[in-house]
Amino acid sequence: MTTRTKIGILFILLLFGAAGGNTALAWSPLKLGLKLDSLFHQPKRYSFFSTRYHAGRVLQTNDFLRGENLRGNPINSFNAIAFSYGVQTAGQKEWHHILNFPYYGFSFYNADFFNSQELGYPTALAGFMGFPLVRGARSVFGYELGFGLSYNWKAYDAYRNPFNVAIGSHRTVYVDVSAFYSYDLTKRWQLKTGLSFTHFSNGATKKPNAGINLVSPFVEVNYSLRDRPLLVREAQPAYNKQLELALQLGAGKKQEIYRSPDDEELKTVGNFSVINISAALLKQYSWKNKFGAGVDLSYDTQGNVAINYDSSGLPIVEKSDRMIDKMRLGIYGTYEFCVNRLSIASYLGVYALRESYDSEPPLIYQKFGLKYHFRNDMYIGLLVRAHKFTVADVIEWNVGYRLRWRRNN
Repeated sequence: MTTRTKIGILFILLLFGAAGGNTALAWSPLKLGLKLDSLFHQPKRYSFFSTRYHAGRVLQTNDFLRGENLRGNPINSFNAIAFSYGVQTAGQKEWHHILNFPYYGFSFYNADFFNSQELGYPTALAGFMGFPLVRGARSVFGYELGFGLSYNWKAYDAYRNPFNVAIGSHRTVYVDVSAFYSYDLTKRWQLKTGLSFTHFSNGATKKPNAGINLVSPFVEVNYSLRDRPLLVREAQPAYNKQLELALQLGAGKKQEIYRSPDDEELKTVGNFSVINISAALLKQYSWKNKFGAGVDLSYDTQGNVAINYDSSGLPIVEKSDRMIDKMRLGIYGTYEFCVNRLSIASYLGVYALRESYDSEPPLIYQKFGLKYHFRNDMYIGLLVRAHKFTVADVIEWNVGYRLRWRRNN
């Protein structure tokens, strides 16, 4: 595009801006200049590569980690390294400005627990997104969320790996939450440091599944393929609050085990299915925040499963035939953090109606996960249902539909 053409476009837009007067739609010359600069000069993508190093602590949440393992020593420290590719948003879309120019990408993560015989060298592939809270001239303070799949574990095996009650499968879910501070050394090099919390679990799809939780400081070096963009945040119009009725169907599978009194070996009771129907009324108060409440009805085939032993000590697995033993009605509150069409969802619920039996789960439950909304108001999601905020019960795969309507302030 020639210089003469650019000047012509600028002149036409200035005429429209002047004609607009003081109306809400009038454009200022400054905003016009910023938009034209973005149109003519900014590349479509600001990519970067990074390397992050972790050295931290393994939280002592089960007997295997506390020292009940082959070596007889606690597994309490780890090292990890992550290689990432990311994209820095630059303001081409409204949600870039709403979220203060977040970044996103994917990473390759590898950890060493100094016990490869029982844990292996787990590796994870994950997507991540970083959200700046405070921006300075050359620095940023914010937080980052990562979610993915890990593999290459040495999983529990009754004969070859009998102590590892932390990880029961070769693949698990990987979740990472971190706070960070970054500083631009140059226009392309950036140094970042922070504190990270990492969780590994398979959501009870295969037991034992005590899980592993990590806390670690980290240091990271980033290199941008282009000079970092000038980020000028534009004020967004006030959000027109809306209500929505979300109808959702979920399903998942889980496993139950017991310990034989004869040889202390962990044995599988069986695999159980979970079906969940949910309805929630939510109100989105701003571009980012959505609150609501709802009810869910669950059918869990694990309901009222009991392990008894005959006179010779052999286990007898008893499964209930009554449907009422498998039904639960829950009432919950929910919060969603909205990133364009993606929502990071959390639920806190209580079982209002259920049968009482010895192996019943705790009264209070939680759900955490992701939802992605399509343009036609359909959405899909992945939620982990848990108890005591740490014990995964089941991973739910969800599909839903929402009915939306605007509400005047």
